[in-house]
Amino acid sequence: MDKTTLTTYAASGAGFLTGLTTNEKVAVASVVIALGTFLLNWFYKHLHYRLAQKAANLKAQGKG
Repeated sequence: MDKTTLTTYAASGAGFLTGLTTNEKVAVASVVIALGTFLLNWFYKHLHYRLAQKAANLKAQGKG
């Protein structure tokens, strides 16, 4: 992504945020935090599943 495109996106985002009221900004922040929490939980559950699967495979092979 070149600098012109990045600057355009940043200006668009800043313009959008300045047009929002405080309540709307809090609502947007809440949605962003909720999505971030969902993605982080999914990531760590995926890691946990992979580790549990690896442990089960080792146990089935008699190595654990």
